[in-house]
Amino acid sequence: MNDKCISFSLDNNAFRGRIVRLDHVLNDIFAPRRYPQNVEAAMSETTALGIMLASLMKYDGYFTLQMQGDGPISVLVTDVTSEGVVRTAAKFDEKKMATAQELRKTEDELEATPHWLGKGNLIFTIDQGKNTELYQGIVDLKGKNLAECAMRYFKQSEQIDTYLRLFVRPNGNTWQAAGILIQKMPANGGKESDSSENAEELWNEAKILTDSLKESEIFDSSLPLEDILYRLYHEHKVAVVKESEYHFGCRCSREKLFATLSNMKPEDIDALAENGKITATCNFCGQTYTFDKSELLKH
Repeated sequence: MNDKCISFSLDNNAFRGRIVRLDHVLNDIFAPRRYPQNVEAAMSETTALGIMLASLMKYDGYFTLQMQGDGPISVLVTDVTSEGVVRTAAKFDEKKMATAQELRKTEDELEATPHWLGKGNLIFTIDQGKNTELYQGIVDLKGKNLAECAMRYFKQSEQIDTYLRLFVRPNGNTWQAAGILIQKMPANGGKESDSSENAEELWNEAKILTDSLKESEIFDSSLPLEDILYRLYHEHKVAVVKESEYHFGCRCSREKLFATLSNMKPEDIDALAENGKITATCNFCGQTYTFDKSELLKH
């Protein structure tokens, strides 16, 4: 089954990893609205990365991966609940995207996500609700691809050796995305102690094996993710730790939007209203809500 993420360990817990493969989740994300192909590719890749990163965290609430930049795609955001509910959205300027591809002579090509975002930040947030402290990590958005941007975060902010790869490709009228990640655990995290030299050798071997994974393998629906892990790491004592499934869902509601709009200043409500009504559409699921200006002003 796709739309799942498997947690695994290598070399007696010296390393931990994640592998994810998505298709139905992405189909549901794009069902309410279609985007330019480069936006959909970036959203698909962001969703796969967000799920892998969320699975590394211990939380009860929401994990959000957000990227903000000054490029044609100004925002990419995906959030993952602790129950495995996922949603993804993007803000972009299609005219600026077309102009950029004309200048780069890359029309009809899929370009790496950071090319579209430009200069900006990559932000991780964990929100566990009221009476809890919001956790947030941030790093400059630098790298040839999204995987490099994420690895830079772990190196600078978490100081954890991390190696990861991301895959995305069209699948009929929708998309598939996948990813694989490994991390070196602290020296005392393994059950067996190795010399630092041997540990480094094992780490380098694990990275090389991770690099050997082919797109055709990761997207082969007849090949279970567990089999892929065994093919890659059978000499490194690979062990499956946990398997989690994911599906699309949105948390928007008329009540939440009403609460937000009714707290606005009367002059701002007036500015938003057309013919006495305010209409708003959720960027995640496409649901449209309409309110009478009078009911907002009375609140």
